[in-house]
Amino acid sequence: MRPGKSLLAVLLLALTSLSACNPAEDPESVRARTAHELARDLMSPYCPGRTLAECPSPDALAVREEIRAALRSGESPDAIRTRIEARFGDQVVGVPREKVGWAIPILALVAGAGALVFVLRRSVSGAESKVTPLTAEQQRALERELDDVRPD
Repeated sequence: MRPGKSLLAVLLLALTSLSACNPAEDPESVRARTAHELARDLMSPYCPGRTLAECPSPDALAVREEIRAALRSGESPDAIRTRIEARFGDQVVGVPREKVGWAIPILALVAGAGALVFVLRRSVSGAESKVTPLTAEQQRALERELDDVRPD
């Protein structure tokens, strides 16, 4: 066999083995991941300040099971989200719906950082301007006191 053909055979074998190592995901794992993402994006109506995914309440577990069952039956994630939001109200909305909802916290952080920098610069420059130089008499008194405490 010529070297060119053997190289081609090795490359073909490598490509087929790589495709065998990366099988398509099974639908159940895709549904499980989608259910977890939905539960992570929705706030729990049973545990204030927690998402459905992290709430230990049995009622939250029931809602998570409901999400999984709806995904198994073929319902879209958006339809499930809409149904849960309609049932529990806006308190379960964990991810902002509009881009403004994402921009406001970011702008608030940037404005806060800017204000902090402004205040810190002002306080540092103010401290430097309050330092007054010693008068000649104060300098002599300081030298006398330092001479008294210096070891001979």
